[in-house]
This record gives sequence, C-alpha cells and structure tokens, in this order.
Amino acid sequence: MSLTKTNPKFVADFVHFEQHVAKLFSHYQWDVETAKPNQVGYDLTVKKNNNFGAVQVKWLNNNVSAPQLLKFIDFLASPQGKKFNCGFFITTKGFGGPALAVIRGLGENSRFFCGVAEENTVKWIRGPEDGANNQENSSEIEQPEKIYFGVFTCKGGVGKTTVAAHLAGALALQGFDIALLDLDPEQNLHKLVGDGVYVPNPGGVGNTIEVFNGKTWNEESARNCKIVICDCSPALERNDESLIKKLHYCIIPTTLNPLGINKHGGVLKKTVEEIRKINQNAHLFILINNHKNIGVNRFKLLRDSFLNVYQDISQTDDKFHCIDPEEVCIRSSDLLYYWGIHLLEDPNNPRSELAFKLIGGRCYPRDDFIRLADYIESKAGLGIFRNS
Repeated sequence: MSLTKTNPKFVADFVHFEQHVAKLFSHYQWDVETAKPNQVGYDLTVKKNNNFGAVQVKWLNNNVSAPQLLKFIDFLASPQGKKFNCGFFITTKGFGGPALAVIRGLGENSRFFCGVAEENTVKWIRGPEDGANNQENSSEIEQPEKIYFGVFTCKGGVGKTTVAAHLAGALALQGFDIALLDLDPEQNLHKLVGDGVYVPNPGGVGNTIEVFNGKTWNEESARNCKIVICDCSPALERNDESLIKKLHYCIIPTTLNPLGINKHGGVLKKTVEEIRKINQNAHLFILINNHKNIGVNRFKLLRDSFLNVYQDISQTDDKFHCIDPEEVCIRSSDLLYYWGIHLLEDPNNPRSELAFKLIGGRCYPRDDFIRLADYIESKAGLGIFRNS
C-alpha cells in the first residue's frame, strides 16, 4: 500500500486525524461519510460493494486499552450497530497487551478490524506478535525473570481458584505461557484444570497454561513460563513464605453483598496486614467476584460501602488497590457457574478447559478477565515486563 504524501501534521489533533483516516479509506475506493455531530458509537461510515462499516477513530497519546475496544464491540452488537456488517477501530499509537488479547480472541472470521494509521497507510493488527513493539521504553526498566501473582481469599466459595485459572487464561491470550501453582491443600486447580490448558491463537502459535504442585515446585520445571500464578492456601501461614516474598501482584476476591462487606471486610484487611509483614512491595488488589445485576440504587449503596471499608488502607498504602466494581468486576454468568461441569459429564476422561467459550461471538468471563489484566497493567505496570 502507498499513498501520495499527506500532511505530516495529520495527528496534530482529532479533527486532522479523522480527516486523514477518511482519506485513507477513500483512496482504497470506500465511500466515506462523517457521522452526525452527536452520533454515539462511531465517527465515520464506509461503504464498498456489500460491505457497510462503522469506523471509530481514536486520537490517543497512549496505546488502546481493552475497555475501549470492548465498548466499540458492544456497540456493534447493539440494536443501533446491527446495521453494520463490519467495524474498524483506527488509532494513532498502538494496542496494549490486553487489547491485543481482545483482538486475537475474536477469531479468524470476525468482521472487526483494528489498525494504526500511518502517514500513507494503515498498519493492520492481527495479534500480539504484530504489536510487540507497541510498548514504549520497556528496555529501560530492569526486568525480573518471572512475574509472580498470588490469589488469596479469606474463606471458601468466593472464587479463588476460578480467578486464578481464568486470569491465567486472559494472560495466555496476551501471548504469555503461564505456570499455575497449586498451593491449596484442596488441590482444586488439579481437579478442574488437570495438567493444564492449551490456549490457541487463530493467528499463530498459541500458549500454554501448565499446572504444578506447590510441594514439588521448582522454577526450572517451568522455564518457558514467564508468569507464575499461585492459587494460595486460605491460611496464609500454610503458604511457602519464600513464594509470598516473590509476589509482584496479589488478587484478593470477595463479593459485593452486605455479608461480604461487613463480615469479610475486616478479615480481608487483616489478610492485607499479614501479607505486608512478609512482602512490602507487591501490589494488592481487592476484586469483586460473582457480581450480579442488583439494580442501580442497591449497587450504589453497596459500592460506596465497599470502597469505604478499605479507604484507610488506600490512603496509607500506595500499592493497595480496592478495585471499583464500576471499572472492573467479574460478573456472574452461566459460563462460570457451570465451569467444571465437564468433571461430572465424563469423570473417567475429564477435559482441561476454561469458561472462555464464545456464545454469539461474546464471552463475559473472557472479557471480564481481560479487563482485570488491563486494570493491573494500568495501575501497577504489568506492561513493563512484556518484552523481557
């Protein structure tokens, strides 16, 4: 592809960039129209043969995040977006790791296209390998050999194992090989995931999630795994202290209900205190899991109460993050509820799988865990490890 030289100031502001993107489509025989001033969801429409597409133009100083992509995908699936049979997301910079995970998770037959507008062409993104150079200045930061996550919980039933396994899946979609380390005496990871899961990449070689026993763990056994996610024992003292010291990130799931807030809040604060006695450097995240649609008024009341419980820690610990459920939460869904049903369907030959199956082109668990990975990256800098 080549165009006649365009104005080098095409990225000066949104207006110039939108005009530039329109010229690029026009050059390749698309009929282009600008959306109405108050139109929500897209900036341009393009027509060519039987294709009718919506174009969202993003003038950004940073890489595209997963929520920005997911919002546009939601629009295309909405009644207002149904009239389009394809969609284009064009930006000025690049695509972050979680955003690339969204793209590769759409599958080969998707009619959703993403690209970076350059002076004379659009550089189309097909997967994480194409976006490897989008992370800036990563070589200037010292890189650890492996990145360690820990998933803790104050009690059973709030989704520790579910979060550990599916966060691994979201990170595998970004191009990482993952080691899942089962530290819980119940060994639920082994029961549900077996020896591991292969996460295919429609655009190339996929990635693996391997499950290891905490009692026999040795980093050499997972040399190709860049990220280690520990499904920890609920009793902090039962976890290997040397592993707790290694953690870069800790995820602590809870529920958004009166019991989860009033009773578990104090226990979770105690958990944070105990972790800090061993590890002062890890980023700690309180995450709402199994979130249900409870209505606007009830949600606001519970959300405000939830954030208030941890306000004192947030003010004194700059690496503690109480995740606002309006930003990120793991929604209740049939896919997650029935995750593990394969154990009952064929107990003699259980499959290793995650709740990432696409239904109608979408998967809420996959989207939610990609959002979680994106939040961790934006708040705590996961992206600085990406090119190590």
